[in-house]
Amino acid sequence: MQSFEHNSMERFIFDNHGVRGEIVKLKKPFEDLLHDNYPLAVKKVLMELAVSSVLVASTLKDGSEIMVQIRGTTETKLKYALINIRQDLSFYGSAALNENATVTDSDTLLDLCGSKSVLVLSVFPKDGPKWQGIVAINPESISATLEDYFRDSQQLPTRFFIRTDLKDFQSGGILLQIIPEIDKNIESLEDLSVLADTITEDELFNLPLEQNLARLFAHEEVKVFGQNEVLYKCICSKERCLNALSEIPSSELLDMANCNEGTSMTCQHCNKTYTFTKEELLNLVHQKNQ
Repeated sequence: MQSFEHNSMERFIFDNHGVRGEIVKLKKPFEDLLHDNYPLAVKKVLMELAVSSVLVASTLKDGSEIMVQIRGTTETKLKYALINIRQDLSFYGSAALNENATVTDSDTLLDLCGSKSVLVLSVFPKDGPKWQGIVAINPESISATLEDYFRDSQQLPTRFFIRTDLKDFQSGGILLQIIPEIDKNIESLEDLSVLADTITEDELFNLPLEQNLARLFAHEEVKVFGQNEVLYKCICSKERCLNALSEIPSSELLDMANCNEGTSMTCQHCNKTYTFTKEELLNLVHQKNQ
């Protein structure tokens, strides 16, 4: 078993079917993704969005970086939730509620997003222009929303099976996707989906990934390609915060230095706080005025 078994993804393929797949389970990355101030219902959305993003990102082979984002409206409880994931499967993300929104632990995706929110899938290729796909939120689940996207926008039938444990804050799932131009791939997808949907939280989170595949598809020939670690890796740094502070007028920086004896900035993604002393702010003003 890999040392990163509880934050890993594995690709697989069926020798006798025109279907490929991925299986993932995450726990440790959620220690940084989930802030204490997020309501439980929002934590569930972020966890399932992260799992979905890993599965989607793993279908790309061109070095692309992607962002999967739920965009609410001014009338919804959820303002946004996003996951940005790189080709090496490291990711970061965050969520925010609209002002005065009241969220309960039992709120569903429909409660949070209403009927007019959308899911936006943005792809940033290593070489080439950015492109986006947009689909209406399916109130049933994030899985159903992404299935709608792959069916309607990509014409590539894909199924998602996501399981989430809100007690121990772990989530995972399976993606099954047809391989185009192989006979009876739709029939195979339907048959294999029946088997994939039998996976339970207990099995997913307590058995190794390959053992789950062996149990689910016991009568199929499944070829696996080794596990890849999934990490939470934020983009924040003290240098980035200093760059942001450098855009503030010198007069405001002087006020921060003299009145507050310094300042601090907190990352919206990982919630890490960076502190800047009076001397650092005065030095920044000096650099701006040179």
